[in-house]
Amino acid sequence: MASETESSPSAVTLREALPGHLSRTQLAVLGVTLLALVARLFELGARVAHQDEARVAYWAYRYMENGVYEYRPIVHGPFLTIVDGHLFGLLGADDFTMRLVVALFGGLLPLAALLFRDRLRDSETIAMALLLAANPLLLYYSRFYRNDLLLAGFMLVAFGFLVRAYDHGRPAFLYAGVGAFALAFTTKENALVYAACWVGAAALLWDHRLFARRAGERGLLGTAWADLRARAGGLREWWPHLALAVVEFFAIVVFFYAPRNADRIAEHPSSAVDAGAPSLGEALADPTLLPAVVEHATLGTWTDFVDQWGTGNEESYIGAVEALWPALVAGAGVLLALAVLGFVADRYADETPRDAVAFASYWGFASLLGYPVIVDNPFPWEVIHVVVPLVVPAAVGLALVVRLGLASAADGDALSASAAALVVLVLTAQVGATAVDTSYVNPQSDHNELVQYAQSSSEMKPLLGDIREVTRANEGIDVLYYGDEFYSADEAGHDVPPAPQGSGWFGRLPLEWYLEAYGAERDSVRDPDVVGGMDEMPPVVVALGEASTCTESYDSADDVEQYLDGYESHEIQRFAHDSGCTISTVMVYVDEDAT
Repeated sequence: MASETESSPSAVTLREALPGHLSRTQLAVLGVTLLALVARLFELGARVAHQDEARVAYWAYRYMENGVYEYRPIVHGPFLTIVDGHLFGLLGADDFTMRLVVALFGGLLPLAALLFRDRLRDSETIAMALLLAANPLLLYYSRFYRNDLLLAGFMLVAFGFLVRAYDHGRPAFLYAGVGAFALAFTTKENALVYAACWVGAAALLWDHRLFARRAGERGLLGTAWADLRARAGGLREWWPHLALAVVEFFAIVVFFYAPRNADRIAEHPSSAVDAGAPSLGEALADPTLLPAVVEHATLGTWTDFVDQWGTGNEESYIGAVEALWPALVAGAGVLLALAVLGFVADRYADETPRDAVAFASYWGFASLLGYPVIVDNPFPWEVIHVVVPLVVPAAVGLALVVRLGLASAADGDALSASAAALVVLVLTAQVGATAVDTSYVNPQSDHNELVQYAQSSSEMKPLLGDIREVTRANEGIDVLYYGDEFYSADEAGHDVPPAPQGSGWFGRLPLEWYLEAYGAERDSVRDPDVVGGMDEMPPVVVALGEASTCTESYDSADDVEQYLDGYESHEIQRFAHDSGCTISTVMVYVDEDAT
């Protein structure tokens, strides 16, 4: 991968004239990053937790309280659980702190553009930072407690550092790149897909070089072999660093995937951990246990992953495309168009196509075609993995339009300059309006293409505040769940992950996240007569509401409402809407005297 520095002469002169000072490009990227941080932190806790957010946040809070952790593929990688568990201990647990790590990472991601500044023009570097900061899809999921933005961002940072290690020959960049690559593997299992995409993109780059060079008399195999020998010779002095980087990778992976307090996990009836599996703390105290911890954190993790996610999409490819396409078009339609423009313009320019641009393009386009094959559930956040690599060619396309406009203005071509300005204005307005609408105006609307079905209504926020105050003042059971949907035979079984199969815990989301953070005592019953026979009713009662979409009878609030005189009723939504007998409508009753 040859070096392709394309900074403008004026920028180079400025850097040489002011040694030790930031260039205008670096200052511009820093300014964009500051705005990105503000956009992500603004009203970060306003939206009520999506059920997926609530599920993972609950276990992070439990980890904070009891120090128990076990890798479970259904919750994805351990990074967020462990990091947020410690963060909750420092800052408290609420929707803001829950999303803070992802928001900070998403806000700082525009800085990744600087890793490519030797491979991109200054204008393209700034454009890349702008796209990472303002793209509606990346903005929305930077304000969402999920691993996908972290995975894609870590992989982009890893790629950037590895490119700089190649260009500058500095081992520090190699270690930084491998560190980011390893952290990506601690976020979500489809990190493996990134590795596959990288291998494919590298093969295409190599093929292009062989094609451009022509085999001649040596033949294709002879030319390929000579190229491999030359590259292997260049890596000879890197072998010690490469070996240490492998150790670094596995050290990070083992640290995150190793069980914590495994003895308590193994006692849990739904645990997948072997009773004899040691925890990380035990291995640190007794190094002889370290091999068993490493085996469990690597081979054991791989087995769990394959059992859970090894099948991929077992439904229609077209169906998955149709499910993903609306979010991709709504959240990144402009970026896709710019990526195609940038890839074509760079590939067929007078100069040799740039490796970094081509590599990122192959990576992104392969993800566009491949994700409908591998995703088990085609939810909107999956398209993050398509968008992030395509930011590189999209930056080339955006900068090209701006440069053409400026060149036309300099040449006195008012028509071309006006056309370019109009295109930039329309693109900016479209992206800005979409970003504001999806992230701030309608962040939980069923009509927002970026919203997944299990987004609860944020209208419950005032009610949650009342429940928190009631919980603080009450002694004994604070919240009583009624009905099969919410029933659990063993409330203590939720203290250690995972929740027992068949437990009503999953149906309670997202309320369980808030009740856990409030320290509320919960209980559940299935018989309405038990509610009527209670000597002292809890101040909060939760039951399913009525739904016209369900034609079957089910336990609902009508069964117990007669026992709730003096309670104020509140209707909330667990999902975007009722769907058949998947009931979104929930009735929450709060004792008026308690508030």
